[in-house]
Amino acid sequence: MESTTVVLSSQKEKKSHRIFNPVFYFILWCGCIIAQSMVVSGFLNVVLSTIQVEFQMSSAKAAMFPSNYDIAVAVTVLLVSHFGSSHKPKTLGIGMILLATGSLLFAMAHFLFSNDDLVEGSDSEELYLCNEEHSGTDNIICTEGIGNPGAYYFLSIGSVLIGFGASPVYTAGTTFCDEIFPPDKVSVYFGISYAIGAIAPALGFILGGVFLSYYKTLGEPPEGMNVDNMNWVGAWWLGFLLCAVLGYVFGFLLLMFPAQLPECEDVKQKKLELNIQVTNDLEEAVDATNLTSKNLTFIELLKEMFPMLRSVLTNPVFVLVVLGSISDSLIVSAFAAWLPKIIESQFGVTSSMAAYVTGGVIVPGAAGGIVIGGLIVKWRKLSGVQCAKYQFLIGILCCITQLGFLIHCPTLSIDGVNAPDTQQCSAAGSCTNCPANDVYEPVCIDDITYTSPCAAACTSYNTTSLDFYDCCGTGALATAGACDTGCKWLIPFLIMLLVIMFMTFLTNIIFLTVNLRCVKDSERVIAVSLQSVIFRVFGSFPGPIILGSFFDGACILWNENDCGDTGACQEYDNTKVMVASFSLAMITKALGTVLYFVGWRVWEGRVGRELPVYSAEVGVLAREPGKDNVSVHNGDSGNISQQGSENSSSNTKVTVASEGVAVSVSCASNANDAPCTVADV
Repeated sequence: MESTTVVLSSQKEKKSHRIFNPVFYFILWCGCIIAQSMVVSGFLNVVLSTIQVEFQMSSAKAAMFPSNYDIAVAVTVLLVSHFGSSHKPKTLGIGMILLATGSLLFAMAHFLFSNDDLVEGSDSEELYLCNEEHSGTDNIICTEGIGNPGAYYFLSIGSVLIGFGASPVYTAGTTFCDEIFPPDKVSVYFGISYAIGAIAPALGFILGGVFLSYYKTLGEPPEGMNVDNMNWVGAWWLGFLLCAVLGYVFGFLLLMFPAQLPECEDVKQKKLELNIQVTNDLEEAVDATNLTSKNLTFIELLKEMFPMLRSVLTNPVFVLVVLGSISDSLIVSAFAAWLPKIIESQFGVTSSMAAYVTGGVIVPGAAGGIVIGGLIVKWRKLSGVQCAKYQFLIGILCCITQLGFLIHCPTLSIDGVNAPDTQQCSAAGSCTNCPANDVYEPVCIDDITYTSPCAAACTSYNTTSLDFYDCCGTGALATAGACDTGCKWLIPFLIMLLVIMFMTFLTNIIFLTVNLRCVKDSERVIAVSLQSVIFRVFGSFPGPIILGSFFDGACILWNENDCGDTGACQEYDNTKVMVASFSLAMITKALGTVLYFVGWRVWEGRVGRELPVYSAEVGVLAREPGKDNVSVHNGDSGNISQQGSENSSSNTKVTVASEGVAVSVSCASNANDAPCTVADV
């Protein structure tokens, strides 16, 4: 007996001192969450406008990068859930290596394809003064457009690989964590991991802002170039390089983990002990959802899934609610990608500052909404139908908050673009060799912006004050940079944006509750997976592209070379940007709210209709007039659909499910006409 104790003690000691233990896995998994969240929710959104400037891309073209990520995740999430279930740590490790490779490709685009000549004023001390000789204006051969197509392909492939790599983080990573920690402790680890997942995007925005404040070469910028310059390109690639290093380190360490840890058997035993009282019906439901445990081929898996897919897709409540929630997905993805650019163009702040304020608003608003939404469901003890009602009511409030997108600033007045040519600068016509529209080095004279010192007929420059002299042929003084519109609406806009984010994410937990409760137990896994795919394909994927196209439509000054090829937009019509942002947000949210309303009413009507009672006793389920509760009364009925069996003892609990509606029925007594309480599950 003593020897046995010694052996067990030594085994426990050996188990606690080995390297590949649950705690080490959890640390690596949290590292994966940080890397994935920083690159996807932080860096990818922060650097879009900077990438546009460096590689001269339109907004619609740059929007493909976050959209590529969503499509890649949608394609791989179900495959990872099936084929990656046999060795979850290895699946997660491979995913992180793919994410690291995609991040590395993103960063490599800067080193391979960055061309200072794309922005003429940023590669030399050339100041574009009137009658000064400028390079690149003679003997132009139109062989290729502005920018380098190789950069676009590198960035596209990189974003797809990031999507492939991100898929296992919350699928294989989460399920393996559930397998290695005891049931009474795993919730603590999940709470820590999701808290890290909420903080990591903020870290991505902050670091992204810091990196953008450094010049792209990490060296001294050219004379006259600073962070306030319209052509400034920060070191955006540093964030992706950091995530590449983290991804490779965590990925290769996870590849060394075994498929199962010794703790898995202990956890399984504890789960069996806690689930001794599980009924046969519940066991059958669990088996039905655990298709991957049957070792099916992919074709056999599809055949097994098809009946459940058909059942879920013909469930009107599920379809209506998911279609309604696409609006949230579209809005969140669109504005997560372009909010920094909206703040830049509307309020005239730098890309670095736009990253700071965007992260400071989106992350707290989203996290607060998710937490408060979960507490509402818990405190109010909301049923499925009640959650659907709350989702509709919150949707109405969300529509009201979208009015915050009406806040905007006046459009910059640019001489010869959206303002008439001024007579005071008619002397500019005598200037020779002024740069074409592929150079945007704005200067300001009397609240009018000119595209370059040459366009303002400036002939001299002060290297200390960064001012231009002898402009417009009248000796006028011009300051470097576009004119200040005097707009003071940034703080009110950020406050409204915080409210919008809070209200949008307030329904996250409520929607998840609705999604799980409007389908049968055996269909919940399929429903959640299907909802994720639908969200990404019809919401997250088109969102950035749609808003990016609206941005291009609002452009008033393109970077255009002498051959007529266009690159990135230099200035936007702020009113058109406001109209596009507000219209997209309000129309999609209003449509989603209408679908929430219809889904709630359809579900409420179904609960009130007759449902078959799955019990050994014959009964009829009927709704009492004027009451929210539904009661079961024992009696005779001819058409009773019976599944499973329950004894006739007191406190009988059965599950009623019909056409996607599931309720729990508890009977206090087996006496005739004894009412049974019915509640949504």
